[in-house]
Amino acid sequence: MRVVLAALVLMAGLVDLIIVGSFLVTPHDSAELARAAHGLSIIRAHCTSFFSVAALAMIAGVLWRNGDLLLVPTFIFIGALVERLVNFVAFGPYPEWLLPMALDVAHIALLLAARRAFRQANEDEVAAPATPHRANLA
Repeated sequence: MRVVLAALVLMAGLVDLIIVGSFLVTPHDSAELARAAHGLSIIRAHCTSFFSVAALAMIAGVLWRNGDLLLVPTFIFIGALVERLVNFVAFGPYPEWLLPMALDVAHIALLLAARRAFRQANEDEVAAPATPHRANLA
């Protein structure tokens, strides 16, 4: 299970890096409402930072088998979900409003499951006492 979760987190991190590239290259495709250079600059900076930090923390957490590193993207996606919910309550639904929220929830669930699996594996390694080797000389 730990290997499957690690692979899923690694793939999600790689997908997020691809999203980072799309925000850097074509931010206007993701933000049709931002017409001015200032708006594009803000979107490029914030979206790139968001996905870069989340993706790199997810990848590092998997490669180093460190569940604590997975808390960084978990909190980032929790923050994004809360902000989307606030926007939904304030302005109501918009076309395709559910998909980004579903992706945030999927990231959160995946990251929390992987963190738990990594912690469980670490605890199992620590809990198993090393038995001394006894040579049989008979």
